[in-house]
Amino acid sequence: MKIKLVHYLLFGILFIPMTDLFGQGIVFLQDEPLEKVLSLAKQQNKVIFIDGYTKTCAPCKELDKKVFPLQEVGDYFNSNFINVKYDLEEPEGAKVRAAYKDVITGFPSLILMDKDGKMIHKIGGFHPADSLISKMKLALTGTSLSAMRSRLQAGEKSVAFVTEYMKILEDGYLRDESELVSLRILDRLTDEEMLNPKMWKLVGRSVTDPYSPIFARVIKNYFNFWMKKSVDLGTLEFQLRVPIQRATEELVKLEEKDGKLVLKNEPKNEALLLGYLGNGDLFKHTEAIKALFCIHDLALAGNWADLVTALKFYNKMGVFGGSTASIYEHIQYMMQSCKDKAVLTSAATFLASLPKDKVDIMGFDDNYDTLIKLYESVGNKSSAAKYKSLQKNKG
Repeated sequence: MKIKLVHYLLFGILFIPMTDLFGQGIVFLQDEPLEKVLSLAKQQNKVIFIDGYTKTCAPCKELDKKVFPLQEVGDYFNSNFINVKYDLEEPEGAKVRAAYKDVITGFPSLILMDKDGKMIHKIGGFHPADSLISKMKLALTGTSLSAMRSRLQAGEKSVAFVTEYMKILEDGYLRDESELVSLRILDRLTDEEMLNPKMWKLVGRSVTDPYSPIFARVIKNYFNFWMKKSVDLGTLEFQLRVPIQRATEELVKLEEKDGKLVLKNEPKNEALLLGYLGNGDLFKHTEAIKALFCIHDLALAGNWADLVTALKFYNKMGVFGGSTASIYEHIQYMMQSCKDKAVLTSAATFLASLPKDKVDIMGFDDNYDTLIKLYESVGNKSSAAKYKSLQKNKG
């Protein structure tokens, strides 16, 4: 009996004559099961408007205070939609959040949904009354997120289309989708279309993966960007160089496996990255990247004497900046295999010359340990004792 009563009350709210809903703000249902809301939408032949919020969301509270109570907002939403609020951290709201996780990326999430539960449109954040109403009107007339997705699937790639799509994604706080769309558009553009300054401004920022075909295409067209005035070359050089450097740092990074330090060995990827850096007219300030590869290759080859020499040289040239972590790691890697006492002594002398105030912050090793082990391995007991004493007094 109680269930039927709630059911009748809910339907009663939606069957209130429309004239009684004018002159007030949006009339919302609160945390109703989505299945029931969809059923009501089918009976009313209406689109559903969802306000997905949380109790701690500041923009959500601003909408509740400054926008939703306004008469003009209520007049439009009450006449066109079934309006329902979901606290996305409560049980019913959590179900909605899980069902539409591709668009609910933050709070508030303001969603239009058809009577079959298909997402039509989504915007996020705070919007004044006129902006909120105009965006929903546009969505209902075809300028919606779902329409843009369909047009992308159909192969559209014009500047006008991409401009419109990117604006909708920005309004929806859909950054991940924006990146994916940019890459899909770039993939289907000809070189000439990619060099269009308007198009590059829309999607060019997504070229960040040095292993991708589009990255190689941009490199190939580098000077055409200048000729077409598509982008400032200094900006483009920086955009391309930074991911190459990050990829290099990942490629040469030492990792611990089964209690030992190991180096990656990916010659194909190394050759690709070094190939990009081969054109001195294109990339500037690549000394640090090339130095990392040099040290990496010497360590892989077990060329320990040249490795220590290279570490000394690049440290003197300031390639490592203020950090000596890479120096210590490569010498620790060397110590696992090198038996040459002359090389180990040279490495110990080099490490002893480094400023301790900058390297002692390393959490995995206070670096005295490395010096102690080096001196012990070459039989220099007095130096090993010295650093044991310093390590003891350090605390």
